[in-house]
Amino acid sequence: MPLKIELKPHESIIVGNAIITNENSRTRFYIDGDVPILREKFILREKEATTPAKRLYFIVQQMYLSNGNKELQKLFIEYMRDLQTASPSLHPFVTPVGEAVIMGDFYNAIKYASKLVEQERILFGEALDGSNS
Repeated sequence: MPLKIELKPHESIIVGNAIITNENSRTRFYIDGDVPILREKFILREKEATTPAKRLYFIVQQMYLSNGNKELQKLFIEYMRDLQTASPSLHPFVTPVGEAVIMGDFYNAIKYASKLVEQERILFGEALDGSNS
């Protein structure tokens, strides 16, 4: 069964290795096939990965988009260790990310990493990455 996607004006989506950006009106289309798909609300660009949790999220996102690239897995382990050492209070949020990655379930790892980023923001505030928004 194809996945129905509806994009708002100027919204983007990643399908496989391509970024698709909508123009001025709502668009609906269907995707049939086995490719990684990320809606804009889940896309984190590399320049936005400015905190330990966001860097981990970015690596998980890249692993999802590249079907579990082994080099990225090594970087993931390094980032995960660094995050757990620097912020033991985030351990309950880091663990599910690691478990999902071990299982090769990168899509759910992204969801867990999103919760980790939110918890990092709650605990440390915006001062952690120097942004004001």
